[in-house]
Amino acid sequence: MSENLPQTPDPTPAVDDAAPAAPDDAPIEVRHRRAPRYGRFITTGLILGGFTSFVIAILTRGWSALAASDTFWLLLMVLGVVGMIAGAALAYLLDRRSLAAIDRQGPEARP
Repeated sequence: MSENLPQTPDPTPAVDDAAPAAPDDAPIEVRHRRAPRYGRFITTGLILGGFTSFVIAILTRGWSALAASDTFWLLLMVLGVVGMIAGAALAYLLDRRSLAAIDRQGPEARP
């Protein structure tokens, strides 16, 4: 009677006897790389450049023929870009430092 029933596949996966099974409770060595997020450093540089532009525009009010708002926007175009470049450079240096720390730990630590 079992000859007429359709055969269903075995749900258990085949186990390769050649590969030894690793125990589940074995410790796994993990190395954590602290890489900076470039966008956050660039945004922080822009914000610091904007704050510096605001302070300079307020402190130098009346020193030129430009209005304080015009002085702010001109300074922001310069100091904002300088702050963004400085933030990106700082993130790059921190990233290189992180890679150097991993290299000091050993060759197997490099991702």
